[in-house]
Amino acid sequence: MIGQDHPIEEKIRCAKGIYEELSLSLSEAPDIVNLLRQYDEAIEATWNRMNDVGVTRICTVCATQDGGSCCGSGIEKRFDVTLLIINLMMGVSLPERPWDDTGCWFLGPRGCTIRARHTICVNYICKRLNASIAQSDLHTLQEAIAREVELGFFLEEKIKRMLMS
Repeated sequence: MIGQDHPIEEKIRCAKGIYEELSLSLSEAPDIVNLLRQYDEAIEATWNRMNDVGVTRICTVCATQDGGSCCGSGIEKRFDVTLLIINLMMGVSLPERPWDDTGCWFLGPRGCTIRARHTICVNYICKRLNASIAQSDLHTLQEAIAREVELGFFLEEKIKRMLMS
């Protein structure tokens, strides 16, 4: 498999090729299917919590009025082939080119275009968010994020082991 330092276009091509070849095997592995379902539920819980505490609103204002910084060009370099495969398993259509050359490859006109995001994308709390959200709300948000990140890690490891065998 290709490494972290390869261009995102190459990683996307590789992920699509592997997924096309192994999608049936992946969809028939009960442990992977179960983890994928749990991970998807955890992602949904994180998004719900982000909406509830105002993260989505604050980030939208930052991105649309202040130029944003979190989803800037180059963030996509952190994504690996396995995470892209997980997105394909979730029915995500990976973009062939960025919507905006100044933003992350996966940033679209309404935010992130993929379901399974890199840990840095999920876990980053900027100064603006930290100052705008009650600490108790941040704590419950971070609990949801921790669950999502943990399940994502377990799923990635399962898939990597399957790919290596």
